[in-house]
Amino acid sequence: MTTASAAPAQARPRSPWRPRLAAIGAAALLNALLGLAAPLLGADMVTAPEGAEPMTLNAVSLVLFSVVFALLGWGALALAERLLGRRGLIAWTAVAVLFTLVSFVPSLSVNATAATEAVLVASHVVVAAVVIPVFWKTSRTN
Repeated sequence: MTTASAAPAQARPRSPWRPRLAAIGAAALLNALLGLAAPLLGADMVTAPEGAEPMTLNAVSLVLFSVVFALLGWGALALAERLLGRRGLIAWTAVAVLFTLVSFVPSLSVNATAATEAVLVASHVVVAAVVIPVFWKTSRTN
């Protein structure tokens, strides 16, 4: 009696969709909570960019910010991976971190209270801290 050894089943590559969508949802949820907590932190969430009418930000605007920029990041990562392979992931990560740092500049120049500026900077950090590691881990080039 001979036993045929079965060929090991090939693992199907995992799709990055679910964890990436979960990361986008988590960043949006955290920024919604940040937006709702802003008044408790002393932030009036009113910005007055030079030459523009004052604008009041709320939890919805922070959620939209989170989703739009996370989706743009996802698209940029997909393009970078397609064009550059593994180097695309590394380049995307460097650009994402740089973009996060550069995004602090407008947050600090919108003629808002210090508490509002702190909430805006925190909202950028939330998106980067959630999205960058998840996108990195779920990269097909990893």
